Amino acid sequence: GCCPMCARQVGQSCDGTALCDETKGLVCQFVSNKATVGVCKAIKGRPCTIYNQTYDNGETFMLDCRTQCACKNGTYACASLCPQENISPRGSCRHPRLVEVPGQCCREWMCDGESVQRPPQCLAEFSQWTPCSSSCGLGLSHRVSNLNPDCKPRNETRLCQLRPCYSQFIKPLHGRSHHIRRGHECKATQRLGATVHLVFGQCRSRRRYRPRACGECGGCCLPELSSTVRVEFACRAASGLEDMETGSDLWKTEAKPLHGH
Repeated sequence: GCCPMCARQVGQSCDGTALCDETKGLVCQFVSNKATVGVCKAIKGRPCTIYNQTYDNGETFMLDCRTQCACKNGTYACASLCPQENISPRGSCRHPRLVEVPGQCCREWMCDGESVQRPPQCLAEFSQWTPCSSSCGLGLSHRVSNLNPDCKPRNETRLCQLRPCYSQFIKPLHGRSHHIRRGHECKATQRLGATVHLVFGQCRSRRRYRPRACGECGGCCLPELSSTVRVEFACRAASGLEDMETGSDLWKTEAKPLHGH
């Protein structure tokens, strides 16, 4: 039978019977093709190049602040340092989403109704909302603001509507017309005759609203003040709501249409 032999270590001689310790990555290297005896040496693994950065074999490095990687013979494997980011909260958490938290690398899950603390040194900066893109019906308004958890300027967009495109949906305040005297600036406003669901595409607001709109003064009347509210929409199949084309009214009534003026 065969006699057990100790594996050769670094720097020791080796041949076809005296083998090097493979568990330590040692191989028998010969000085020439004709040599019968070699020396046990460690093979230097290939480095890894990631994003124009080279890492040695066996080196551990950070791909970003949330990811740690290790190079092994030309390839690399990574592991997350923020495993909680992969576990989405369930149950009472509504609309969970990952948000950046000032002063730490790992993001945290945030649910509707929660707010992330802004950096104390962050000064609020924002531009004015642009005029509504449509003179009647649904339009868009834009601004640049840093009112976000990272305190960085971002483009924001909101829905807007100065007035419906169909005047029969508007009922004057107090049931009578509002007259603008000659030489005075037009500031007349009107409300819908009843509370309605706001409709955007195939989505409808969960609550009812009674929006205020610019009056029909015959001139170019624009609001001096505006406010932005967060509206929660419920989106269903097209069969449940009327299809709304771009430029359609933001609101629609479920009651009978109002007739007359």
